Amino acid sequence: MNLFIRFVLGIYAFLTLLLTASVLLIVTDTYNPIDAWLTAQQANEGFWIIIGILSFIGLLSLIFLIQAFSMKRSSHSKYVAPTDIGVIGISKASIESTVLTIIRRFDGLRSVKVDANILSKSQQVLVNVRYTPFGTSPVQENAKKLQETIKTELEKWLEIPVKEVKIAIENEPYTSKKQERVI
Repeated sequence: MNLFIRFVLGIYAFLTLLLTASVLLIVTDTYNPIDAWLTAQQANEGFWIIIGILSFIGLLSLIFLIQAFSMKRSSHSKYVAPTDIGVIGISKASIESTVLTIIRRFDGLRSVKVDANILSKSQQVLVNVRYTPFGTSPVQENAKKLQETIKTELEKWLEIPVKEVKIAIENEPYTSKKQERVI
């Protein structure tokens, strides 16, 4: 956690503690700090500073509430398959390694990068493959064949449901390298 977020959370926790203590004192009729302070300070600048601080607390609370319930696609580090006598776990690295093994059978692929995302709720896998093509093989035909092969082989070898396989084809940036000559 970076320093700014820790600072904001610290201020938020302190101000929430003060507000909670004030509400507890009011509810138990021990002391009414808000009423006493409002009658003494309503014409003072401090009153408006406190209103600003309470608005800040309200805004932070709203942000934390929205963040807590916002839907995110969570990715876990391993795929978990329950069985009758226990659980089988397949790591993300193992899935990516299997995809790379499948990709090695194809010609015309360079700079291959594989990323697997495991969806926790649906227990499915998303596979993202990026590569740079070379050679004379047709790019789209090769990519479609690669996509189908990854999906079927991954489902067959590891017995995990693959939701989708995304293929991204990148061009290698042009560099002005001198070509080597053999004399």
